[in-house]
Amino acid sequence: MSNEPDNIDRTSRLGPLAEDGSVVEEISGRDLAIVLSRYDIGAVDRISDYKRGSRRSPKMHIVSSMGEFLLKRRAVGHDEHSRVVFAHGVQATLLEHRFPVAGLVSTTQGTTLVQHDGRIYELFRFITGKRFDKSNPAASEAGRVLAHFHSILLSNKEEPIVGSGTFHHSQQIPEVLGSIFQVLSTHEDASALEGIDDTIEYIREQYENSAKKVQALEWDSLGPQLVHGDWHPGNMLYADSEIIAVIDFDSLRFQPRITDVANGALQFSMRMGTAENVDSWGDGFRGHTIQSFVQAYDQFSQIPLFASERAMIPDLMVEALIVESVIPICKTGSFGSVAGSTFLRLVEKKLRWLEPRMQRVIDVIQPPLSGEDSFA
Repeated sequence: MSNEPDNIDRTSRLGPLAEDGSVVEEISGRDLAIVLSRYDIGAVDRISDYKRGSRRSPKMHIVSSMGEFLLKRRAVGHDEHSRVVFAHGVQATLLEHRFPVAGLVSTTQGTTLVQHDGRIYELFRFITGKRFDKSNPAASEAGRVLAHFHSILLSNKEEPIVGSGTFHHSQQIPEVLGSIFQVLSTHEDASALEGIDDTIEYIREQYENSAKKVQALEWDSLGPQLVHGDWHPGNMLYADSEIIAVIDFDSLRFQPRITDVANGALQFSMRMGTAENVDSWGDGFRGHTIQSFVQAYDQFSQIPLFASERAMIPDLMVEALIVESVIPICKTGSFGSVAGSTFLRLVEKKLRWLEPRMQRVIDVIQPPLSGEDSFA
């Protein structure tokens, strides 16, 4: 249908964590027929491959006499049965509190998932919305909705069954950075890798320095809670100035909330462009977007951000940027369709932009005061 492209953000993204861009899966016609037979959605009029999001988690757009739906097969590694059931319970809780979710469709047996051939399938109501327009009000709305998300789930009493791992102080990163040159050398010519050792070393230093600074800000004293784990523009659907649906709960984590805030600040503020012309991407981040996102989160959060949490945000942004870039490059030699060396140089460029502005970021995300100056 003509409005399908606006169902999800088409801008480039960082993540999801450790995404393997070389894996492309499809739902066969046989599997599709078997899975859909478990649902009562009326007569099917049209089915099309929905080529958005991770290709490790294939999706089909279905139009029937009872409406529009999105069928999704969970990616391997995100398809543990107990984990999926827990995520569905989280979405049900959010829905009870009028939080904007797409809405799971139940099977004829009353469950919200189908297990077939060792894989797990989910069916959602198809929501047509607009993508993030990079405006400050839209970033503020994302911060507000994230605060609502955290507040609803703060009192969750269930034992969380979620993914493990965090981009902060990851023990995997030294090993990844130690082997990434060898991986690149099997995919690119020596001429393309000239000077890349210096880039890798700079990225290593930035990650280690930021991890130490976050630890020194009493990271270990922060209590964990349920977090979304992938708060990104591509997982938000807008109508006018409001978010009408948050999608993709595959990356739920039990971590300090500031990981969601810092990752959101990174993802929403990143100056990016097309994969075909990476050299034209802006040097850094949209400062006012960081400010709008974090201040809105703080304003609507049930528990305002602590001073130590604010001070962590720029360094957590550094860690998130590095982890979500180097892990897929180390796995495949590239970042999506972008050569690995090219993307690493882009990461270096953005880190060098952010390095002298770390304190400035902290300053502008304080609670707003009348007459405050703009981000520069």
